[in-house]
Amino acid sequence: MANKYLRKVLLPSAATETTIYTVPDATTAVIRSLRVTNANASRTSLQVTQYSAGDATLHYVLKAHTIAPDATMEVFNGVPFVMEAGDVLKVRSSLASSHFYLSYLEIDRS
Repeated sequence: MANKYLRKVLLPSAATETTIYTVPDATTAVIRSLRVTNANASRTSLQVTQYSAGDATLHYVLKAHTIAPDATMEVFNGVPFVMEAGDVLKVRSSLASSHFYLSYLEIDRS
C-alpha cells in the first residue's frame, strides 16, 4: 500500500458542472484542500458536489456560494473530506474565470 500526495488544477467553462477528480479503483482519497480563486471583476456563484460510486444522486458539498471579485476561498476549511473508490467530485462556477486547485492524498488499498 502506497500513499501519494497529489494535486489537480482546473479552469472550467462557465455554468458547466465539471469533474475535477474521480477516485481510482482500490483507493481511498482524503481531500485536504480545494481552493477557489475568482479572477474576475464580478461576483461568481460556486457549487461543489460529490457523487458516490455507482450513484447518480448528487450530494452538495457547497451550494450557491457567492465569491467576491478577485477573492480566494477554501471550500473544506482544513477539514479532511474522505472519498472512496469510484466517488466523483465535481465543480461549477457561474463564470469561466474561477480557478480550482485541489490537493489530496490517495491511499492504495490493493
